[in-house]
Amino acid sequence: MDKVSAKSCNRNGFTLVEMMVALFIFAMLSVAGVIMLRTAVDSDEITAKNLGKMAEMQRFVSLMEADLSQALPRTSRDDRGDRTPAFGSEAGGAEPAFLKFTRGGQSNINGQARSNLERIEYRLTDGNLERWRYRMTDGGKIDQPAVLISQITSLDLRFRDKRGQWSSRWEAERLADLPRAIEIQFEQQGRRYRHLFLVGTGYL
Repeated sequence: MDKVSAKSCNRNGFTLVEMMVALFIFAMLSVAGVIMLRTAVDSDEITAKNLGKMAEMQRFVSLMEADLSQALPRTSRDDRGDRTPAFGSEAGGAEPAFLKFTRGGQSNINGQARSNLERIEYRLTDGNLERWRYRMTDGGKIDQPAVLISQITSLDLRFRDKRGQWSSRWEAERLADLPRAIEIQFEQQGRRYRHLFLVGTGYL
């Protein structure tokens, strides 16, 4: 009777080798599960980052398209009272703004006593593409900038004049002249972007 019981216990138990094999398989499954979870998390992070970049780029394109389509052949006066061209560009020069102009169609949500015109500047500062706006079209204070795109390493502009010619510099014959279109190219994190914008509703 005792021998039979001992044999039955031996058949129902696990040997040391079997236990080690089971632990090894469990460890392999755990490692695989961790790797799959890490891959899923990394994939989600990359997707969120790419979607964020796409939203940032779409915001920039939409805002610049809206500004330039409403650009007006209106000269302005600086803080000293001197007349300035309706459209200016100092890309690569001493001036911080690579685009500056006056646009119309500005809404007046608060019902303030002001014009529907707005003077806009686009600047590239420390790799950040910024949009600045003045509180008044002639002189006046300028608001804090809105950063549209960051990590820009280079920026190039081309302008199409009324004769249909393209040039890397904007040189107006008259102070009220506007370009017909603008091409903007910039590099961000090793990738090159190119955007084309029409200028002014009456310049199509």
